[in-house]
Amino acid sequence: MGRRVALLVATYEYQDPGLRQLTAPAQDAEALADVLRDPAIAGFEVTTLVNEPHHRVGEAIGDFYRDRRRNDLTLLYFTGHGLDDDHGRLYLAMTNTRRDSLLFTGLAAELVNQAMDGCMSGQKVLVLDCCYAGAFPMGRLAKADSAMHTLERFQGRGITVLTASDAAQYSFEGDQALGRSATSVFTRHLVAGLRDGSADQNGDGDITLDELYGYVHDRVVREMPQQRSKMQTNIEGRTVIARNVNWRLPDHLRHSIDSPIAAIRLSALEGLAHLYRSGNDSVRSIVHEKISHLADDDSKSVSAAAAAYLESLHGEASVQPVPTESPGQAPATPEPTPAPPQAAARLVQLASIEIPEPGNAVTFSPDGEHLAVACDMKIALIAELTGTVRHRLKHGGLIASVWSVDYSPDGRRLATGSGDKTARIWDAATGVEVLKVRHQDTVASVAFSPDGRHLATASLRTAEIWDATSGSELFTMNHPEEDQRMGTTGVAFSADGRRVVTVRTSARIHLWQLPEM
Repeated sequence: MGRRVALLVATYEYQDPGLRQLTAPAQDAEALADVLRDPAIAGFEVTTLVNEPHHRVGEAIGDFYRDRRRNDLTLLYFTGHGLDDDHGRLYLAMTNTRRDSLLFTGLAAELVNQAMDGCMSGQKVLVLDCCYAGAFPMGRLAKADSAMHTLERFQGRGITVLTASDAAQYSFEGDQALGRSATSVFTRHLVAGLRDGSADQNGDGDITLDELYGYVHDRVVREMPQQRSKMQTNIEGRTVIARNVNWRLPDHLRHSIDSPIAAIRLSALEGLAHLYRSGNDSVRSIVHEKISHLADDDSKSVSAAAAAYLESLHGEASVQPVPTESPGQAPATPEPTPAPPQAAARLVQLASIEIPEPGNAVTFSPDGEHLAVACDMKIALIAELTGTVRHRLKHGGLIASVWSVDYSPDGRRLATGSGDKTARIWDAATGVEVLKVRHQDTVASVAFSPDGRHLATASLRTAEIWDATSGSELFTMNHPEEDQRMGTTGVAFSADGRRVVTVRTSARIHLWQLPEM
């Protein structure tokens, strides 16, 4: 198991009177150090340098990256001023930095990059929460470049860079720096997402760098639309930066487990099994306890199914043990199971594409050039076959999943059904929502009619047919009274569009004849 080490550098007092004194860095570094040091959250060995000269910080960085091992996770954090000279070179301002002598008094980004690149660690994280500005001679009026492209200064294998902004926030007029510091916003959300676990966006109990960046980016933009955080990574696999110490079973699963209806308790098992397979060891422990509880259920069908799930999960564990991982250590990749010779001769895997959230449904576009994916965490994706995501289709609700996707026959529209009790139609080319209809419950399935004029939707209590252009409700498929407490999980049109079929958790399917429309 590798070490987890962090070096936090905060500078807010400057000898150069032209560098504005900052108030945020001290609190930023202290708050981040506390959350990184917490063994329950991140478990880093943390060193903090505050208001130190450039040579002292440079020496500390050299020591920080020296003699690291491949499986160590390193995190280097700066907060303060960043200065760009008139040759386009970036310097990080230390307490003794002078704008008229950056070469000898500033910490050159190029040297930091060289230190990282020479480090053996396979996971190196650099976080820059800086106010950037151009550096010019005293008395000269100059505006800072609005596109400094900070990320371009840091390149190398195994390096991930997060910046509070990739654009200049300051300008110099005469001898004073003008502008307003926004450094605290980025780090404040960074700390909050780690401390309360809210950055665990896929609910697996771990907070990865990708999740942390997405969480912080969205909240910074919401609070300060003019500020755009950036991320650049060259790390293979995922980097777990922390654990979600406040992880709890999703509400819909807790309600299903506590339901007096056996069929609803039974429906919770699939979701629990998914969490067991995707979650970290803490999540698996909680999920295992819940499935064990259902194995003692009064309902024979529930207890038998839960016992079968336990047996299958134990079988997986015996084949592929689950290591106890510290945050940041990516799970080992299992050896692939060889395919049978005959199958390998006929079937070729073209690609294995990673998506940002667990998927629930997927379909090709009619032209075969794109994929639509229904995902957890309120999103659906339209992606190219290379894995490049063209559009993220965001839904409502707190933790609602998107359960179903279907293209219109001409491929110009995409329908989605979601746990936020809506079905939506999107322009497939632009990702813009063009229509939304509401149900009383989760929309589990959507389907376009063969002519694309109508949309069928299925939810817990009802199935509906809508005009796909206006959103007008045309028909409601009312199921028999004795079947009302069960849910509708699927809906489809016949090839001629004159019939509709629905399937329900009551172990029944229902066929419907449509009138001429």
